[in-house]
Parts: sequence; C-alpha cells; structure tokens
Amino acid sequence: MLYEKILEDYKISMKEKQEVKKAALNYVLAQIKNKKIELQRDPNDDEIIAILKKEVKALNEAIWFLEKANKPEELAEEQEKKSIIESYLPQMLSREQTEALIKEIIAKQNIADLKTWRWLLMKELMASHRSELDWSLVNDIINSML
Repeated sequence: MLYEKILEDYKISMKEKQEVKKAALNYVLAQIKNKKIELQRDPNDDEIIAILKKEVKALNEAIWFLEKANKPEELAEEQEKKSIIESYLPQMLSREQTEALIKEIIAKQNIADLKTWRWLLMKELMASHRSELDWSLVNDIINSML
C-alpha cells in the first residue's frame, strides 16, 4: 500500500537527515491523517494519489510565484519537494494514450453523441483509469472532439 511506502521513506529520511524529503513527506502524511479523520477509515491508494496530486498542484503554484519573485534558493527546495512527491504518483498516460483510450471507450459504449453521453464516457474513465489520467488533458481532448 502506498501509505506504508511513504511512511517507511519518511522514517528513512529522518534517519539519514534528508531535511527536504522529511519535510515533504511529513506534510503528505499529515494530509493523509486528515483524510483518515474525514473518512473515518484508512484512505485507499486512489485517495492518497488524489492527495499527492493536490500537493503537486500547490507546489507548482508556489514554484511559479518563487520564479516571479526571483528567489532561487526557495525555488530549488520547492522543486525538490515536488519531484519527491511526484515519485509516488503512478505514471500518467500521454496525450496519445489518453486519446486512444477515449476513442476506445467511445467505440465500446457506442457513444454517437458525445455531448449527450459525455457523462458515460467520464464514468468509464473514472472507473478504470482514475489515477493515471490528467483530467485537464481529458477535458481538452473531449472538447476538441465535440
């Protein structure tokens, strides 16, 4: 399970005094614990992946602001945190793979009118490939097909 891997890596980073990795994983573990309290159960891997993606998005915003503020030291630390967290995410499908998957589901479900049946396409994508898809890319592809 992903949680155990993150926890083990956190313990190793503490022992080896890897301060940036320790800080990044400590924050992620805190978010996972918050999710556990919210759900009143242990979050599954998909829910943990959603937490990781949210953190990567927040780090991307921080990186953007630090680039604008011309703060290279803080920028390097945030980029390192981002790469650490991204290492726990599953490999995302490329644009070509995502497009092929969408076309495959459209054919399999016999979706003739994408505007009307978009919900069915999204439901199928969520059920089978939730953690490996970039949803903004999915929306771009579907919108280009309309």
